[in-house]
Formats: sequence, structure tokens, C-alpha cells
Amino acid sequence: MNEILLADDESIFRETFARVLEEEGLPVTSVDNGTDAVDAVMRQPYAVAILDIQMPGADGIKVLREIMKVRPETRVIMITAYGTVEMAVEAIKLGACDYVIKPVIFEDVLIKIRQNLRYLELQNENKQLKMELNGKFDVSRIVGKSPGMQDVFEAIRKVAGIRSNVLITGESGTGKELVAHAIHSLGVKNNGRFIAINCGAIPEGLLESELFGHKKGSFTSAIADKKGLFENARGGTLFLDEIGYMPMNCQVKLLRAVEQRQILPVGGTEPIDIDLRLISATNKDLLKEIKAENFREDLYYRINVVGIHLPPLRERKEDIPLLVEHFIKKYNFEMGKNFTGLNDDAMRLFMSYDWKGNIREMQNVIERAVIFAEGDVIEVCDIGLVGAGAEMQDKKDESLVTAIKAYEKEQIYRTLIRYDWDKAQTAKALDVGLSSLYRKIDELGIIIKK
Repeated sequence: MNEILLADDESIFRETFARVLEEEGLPVTSVDNGTDAVDAVMRQPYAVAILDIQMPGADGIKVLREIMKVRPETRVIMITAYGTVEMAVEAIKLGACDYVIKPVIFEDVLIKIRQNLRYLELQNENKQLKMELNGKFDVSRIVGKSPGMQDVFEAIRKVAGIRSNVLITGESGTGKELVAHAIHSLGVKNNGRFIAINCGAIPEGLLESELFGHKKGSFTSAIADKKGLFENARGGTLFLDEIGYMPMNCQVKLLRAVEQRQILPVGGTEPIDIDLRLISATNKDLLKEIKAENFREDLYYRINVVGIHLPPLRERKEDIPLLVEHFIKKYNFEMGKNFTGLNDDAMRLFMSYDWKGNIREMQNVIERAVIFAEGDVIEVCDIGLVGAGAEMQDKKDESLVTAIKAYEKEQIYRTLIRYDWDKAQTAKALDVGLSSLYRKIDELGIIIKK
């Protein structure tokens, strides 16, 4: 969020400065009075607000007071004339971070804006670091009530208290890193840092150095010693995302690290002891990769002491309404919007769509819809889903209640099969009472095989 609010009643200055900000790549909302400025900050958060002290509607001091009430994280810069410097000083006491005196030199204000944006960036980084160091992670970010997700939650609880290596599998976009965060947060290493690396995003020649570090002079660009992620994550958790893309030479060194709990930096001669939790994740079938000789079998069994599989979204349709609610709340808060949810047609579309990109795709779709939709609810016309038209056409006569019942029936039937038609275990897995399960079986016309 780098958007700027500019409030000044001098049209030439306001329009010129707004154009300067846009040319600098900074999105800007400009208003010519204090009342509109207050309305703007009520609607959405701004990174920096630039307020003229003297303007109609509400003066800059009043606007500042409102910002401090509803958006205290916003950095406020006051614009003042020579005769009102005392008011600018008063504004600093009320929470403004700086002031500039007219006539305004745009370059000077741009420097102040950049400094404040950098301050916010560092503040967010510091907050994240403190959360990592304190082992704090909001487990409620993992949303789901389906049996598949209940199995995931149970696995997280069981593995968190031990230090065994964990392998998380699942398609792209299913939330593997969130599960890794949750294990770290609830686990025995939550006083240390959580450090993640995507093994598929680092060039092969650099991955070894990133993981294990290097010594000065070990290769051309090694102008100084560098600690690797294994060393930086000591006492915490190292998350190796997309480990299926790790090249063979790194797999050999990783196996040594896992077996001996020691690493050897590139160009080093003295091994370094490590003490951390290792969590890996992949969207690949590693057993197939082993057969294709792309992945070491001995490494596979070392990193897969405990396996957790995340089901794709198409297999947990009953979680879609919960996820929709979660993401709409998230983006309502971030963008200052107030959407109450999806209308029936939009929800029916979400329930029928295949979601090949899983939760990540849904999150992106909802974020876009919250940006562009108008009114209180999100409609089908606000949602951009490739190929969704045909799916909607196939189900155009299906009501939302009918769609949800179909998925409910499918889920109950699948769970009954999983527990060999044991209704007590099925009810427990579905988190419903036994009498409720019997009623659902009757309502949905599920035929019991045993």
C-alpha cells in the first residue's frame, strides 16, 4: 500500500503535484477540502497523507485528528504558510510526522514521502521479524471444516510438539507455506526464526551458496564470507519450498546436513553444527521423481518422516463459503470496503468452478472483485474467471441450496467410505453430532452399504 492522499484547496498546486506523484509511480487521491479528505480516509487506508493546514470544509488539524483516530498508521505531512508554522508544530504534537512550508519544492516533499514509505516498509519488516522470533502465527489463516482439512489440522497438532522432519505435499496454491508456518508457531522451535526459500526460484549455481553459505574467495564473486540459510535458521525452522526442483548436487549436501546435523559452506573446510526444524514442501510426486532418477530416495525418506497432504480445493468444496468469507473480510479491512459477501449467482459460480489454481487463485479473484465491484455484494459480473461461463451455463438452473447439498452429499458419502461406513467415526470426522449425521443421510438420500 503506497497510495498518497493529497488535500489542498489550491487547484494549480494540487493538480501539478498529483501529476508529479503519478509520474513517480505513486498512486494519489487528490481532494480540495478537508471534508472530502476525511471521507477518503474513512473509505480506505493511505500510506502518506499530505494536508494543507488551511482549507475549507475542515482544516488540516481536524483532518489530522480524524486520521489519528481511524488510520493511526498513516504518515501525515502538513503543508503550512510562514504565518502558521506554530500550527504545524502543534500538528507534530498531535501525530503528524513532518511539515513543509509554502512555496513547496516538490523534490523536497518527494524525499520526505520516500523516507516515510521506507519507514513503513521497515516497520512492517520489523513487525514480521518480531512475529517470527516470538513464534507467533495466526493459525486461523488456515481455513477449512472439510474432513480433509480436519486431518491436516490434526496432523499439525501432532507434529508440532516433536522435531521430526515434515514433508508437505499438495498442488500449487493449496497453502503449504501456511501449514509450515503453523507447525513452526505451535512447535518446539517457535522461539527461533522461520526462514523460507523456494528451491525452484533460485538458479542452480546459487542455491548451494544460499542454503549452506560460502567462504571468501571460494568463487569469483565471493568477496566475503556469507552465512547460509541453514546457519541463519539455527534454533528455528527452515522451510524448503518446492524441494522437488532441487538439483542433485544440492540434494547430496542436504542429505549430509539432515543425517549429521552439520553443514559445510562452499569453499569451507570446517563443518558447522546446526540445530533446527526442517520442513519441506513440493507439488511434485517425489516417488515418480525417484523412479526418473531426479530425486534421491534416501533423501526422500529423511525429509518425509511425517507427511501432510493438502487436498486441492476441488476436493473440499464445502470450504469455499468459509474461504470466501475469510478473503472478503481480509480485503474489506485492507481496502476500507464493506462488502457483505457474494450474491447467489456468484456463490454458485464459485461452487461450480474447478479452481485449478486452488486457494491462491480464489484469493486473487476475490481481491480483484473487491477492488472493482460496487454496491454491497459481489456479483458474477465483478468476477473474472477463465472458462467459467460454460460451467455456469451447465448449472444455470441449479440453485445455490441445490449446489451446496450436492457437495454436502458427496462429502458425507466419501467420509463414510473412508471410515468403512462407521457412522460414529464419520460424525466425529465431519464435526457434527451423530443424530445430525443420521438426519443428513436421510435428507440427502444417501444409501448405506453396510
